[in-house]
Amino acid sequence: MTVIDLLLIILIILASTLVVYTIITLKKLMTKVEAVTSDIHNFIEKANPVLEELSDVSRRANKIVSEAENYWDEIDRSIRKVKEKISDVKNLNFMGDAENPAKDLIKNIKAISKGVSAFWQAFRRK
Repeated sequence: MTVIDLLLIILIILASTLVVYTIITLKKLMTKVEAVTSDIHNFIEKANPVLEELSDVSRRANKIVSEAENYWDEIDRSIRKVKEKISDVKNLNFMGDAENPAKDLIKNIKAISKGVSAFWQAFRRK
């Protein structure tokens, strides 16, 4: 046996050992990849109900906000109607003054009657 034959045998043994080591390492790596895949699958399975619940909560919150906006619109309309009615009442008071010119005459007559009654009371005391 020559040196080349010995080196060739050593090279074949080392290559075989390297192939076995690579197979063992790939098997361990494959096991870890499967574990990670399983963990990711479990995470997705657990996350789906949470996401569905979050979606449901978002839908409910949207509904509540929409209803609150509707109530706010109704309150705003009611406030505007009250303002309009108050404005109409104020306008009626001004219009009443303009439409009733006898109002000043009635005030004057009342003032004269109070003056006359005050005069008679003062006259009676003397």
